[in-house]
Amino acid sequence: MFKQTDREHNLVYLMKSNLLKRLESSVHSFSLTLQNIIQQIDEHLEKIDRCDGSSGTIGEMDEIDAEDPELEEALIGSKVKIFLKDMDLIRWKQDLLYDREILLRLLHQARNVTPDRDQKLLALKRLIEQKIKHPINEQNKKLLIFTAFADTANYLYENLHQWVRNQFGLHCAVVTGADRPKTTLKMKKVDFNHVLMNFSPVSKERDKVMPEMKDEIDILIATDCISEGQNLQDCDYLVNYDIHWNPVRIIQRFGRIDRIGSKNKQIQLVNFWPSIELDEYIQLVNRVKGRMTILDISATGSDWRRKRRLHSTTLAKWK
Repeated sequence: MFKQTDREHNLVYLMKSNLLKRLESSVHSFSLTLQNIIQQIDEHLEKIDRCDGSSGTIGEMDEIDAEDPELEEALIGSKVKIFLKDMDLIRWKQDLLYDREILLRLLHQARNVTPDRDQKLLALKRLIEQKIKHPINEQNKKLLIFTAFADTANYLYENLHQWVRNQFGLHCAVVTGADRPKTTLKMKKVDFNHVLMNFSPVSKERDKVMPEMKDEIDILIATDCISEGQNLQDCDYLVNYDIHWNPVRIIQRFGRIDRIGSKNKQIQLVNFWPSIELDEYIQLVNRVKGRMTILDISATGSDWRRKRRLHSTTLAKWK
């Protein structure tokens, strides 16, 4: 029988896995999550301190409107509302303070990992430099970088666009779906479609819509908002900066450049897998590879060939 304690243990495991998944993506993303949790703890602590115990009891919940703004100070919780006075506030406050102390230490350590000390970011820079200096197809310097989180995408753009422009004279862009796209390429209108069109001008037939444009975007950083339905086969090199739990998403990402009509003789996929120490906790590698094996067994035709091609690509690890 599934008990409440089982549900709570599973919830704790899920929250831990999601937090570590943010760390697998980037230290910056992990830091932002820690800040948000600490802020929520501070808000709860303030609410506990303001509680005077004068509100109703849990037995009256059927008779009140939990959404009543006047009861906001007396209730805690989002989906499930509980009266503060029906809780062990002393014990809860002690637990919150204990968690807050640990999270603050983690945040302090995470903030020490500045961009110049971020080994994963430095590994990506080396990869970009290698690709630009030694393209796998003649003169093709395009590179598509995928990440699951908008925070990580914006972090990469902020730390790459000026470096790419100064070192190689190329343009960079970021598309997340959550924020307005950014790019170093001067355009009349910077939006989702125009950024993709300038990244893959041949497949998007840019000359019919923007014949005046001559420069292109060579490095595009994006979330999964473009993992489906986009023809970006001008690009021949795709990097998964973090790995999605679902291997189908990885295949969908790769499908942006592995498409009919590509003029590239070769295309390359690079995966950044988590370090061994981190993967011991989230077990991402085994989960993804296990699900990929199931997909290989059940797939047929062109789908099977695409998955086989996916397995043959280079895998990059970072520490």
